[in-house]
Amino acid sequence: MKPVVLLSLAFGAAPAARAQTTPVHPAVSLLALQQAAGSAAASHRPTYRLTGQVSGPNGQPLPGATLLVKGTQTVVSTDAAGEYKLTVPAQTPTVLVASYAGYEDQTLTAAPGQPVLNLRLRPALATGLSRSLRVGDYAPDFELPTTTGADFKLSEHRGHPVVLYFYPKDGSSGCTKEACSFRDQYEDFRALGAEVIGISSDDAASHQQFTAKYALPFPLLADQGGQLRKKYAVPRAAFGLLPGRVTYVLDREGRVRYVFNSLSGATDHVLNAKQILQGLD
Repeated sequence: MKPVVLLSLAFGAAPAARAQTTPVHPAVSLLALQQAAGSAAASHRPTYRLTGQVSGPNGQPLPGATLLVKGTQTVVSTDAAGEYKLTVPAQTPTVLVASYAGYEDQTLTAAPGQPVLNLRLRPALATGLSRSLRVGDYAPDFELPTTTGADFKLSEHRGHPVVLYFYPKDGSSGCTKEACSFRDQYEDFRALGAEVIGISSDDAASHQQFTAKYALPFPLLADQGGQLRKKYAVPRAAFGLLPGRVTYVLDREGRVRYVFNSLSGATDHVLNAKQILQGLD
């Protein structure tokens, strides 16, 4: 019987030995594997360097022009030669919005992998106005009455960012959308340390009605006669027939960090201003 017993023990020992030497792999879900693969692919997504120049109608370079990559928070300014450099995705189109005070905004799309994209802007200033504010300029000081009855003096608000948005008229469709968008996101602006100020040529009574009707939490300034518009050389719109819709983002020192000029993109003023503030140091 001993041979039988020995044979039985040999067959029984083999599985045990295999069980001790086989490595144990923890279970990994398919979802986790897919997420890890997606993260790795995203981190290695190919990019390339897009360059170009922003110039005026005669080809003169525009230093300090701002370029916003639409759909992102990426904003750059042109150098002294009006040139810019951007790192953008290589496999998808890139939409750029170029802005420069006194010129109409220009939107162009760079095809995937396109190495150079030049933008030429058209003046938006009416004849006889002085040069508009540009990125890097200090915003001129001013004092105007608000809807609360108190005066707003710009220099008293140094130390935190200020968003000055000039709009055409209380109660108009675009201006109502813009004001309500600033209202709905006002707490976001306050969280970023910024004050929002709306400015038009309407009188104090009109501003008070507009504020009450839409529960606006920020001041509106009565620039009767458009004197502040003239001082800031705010561009007009619709071939000079309408007051322009222009937003200035000022840093804590009162320096202009962004200018956005668009009559039709009323709510874009709000989104763009907030994106710029998020990138301020």
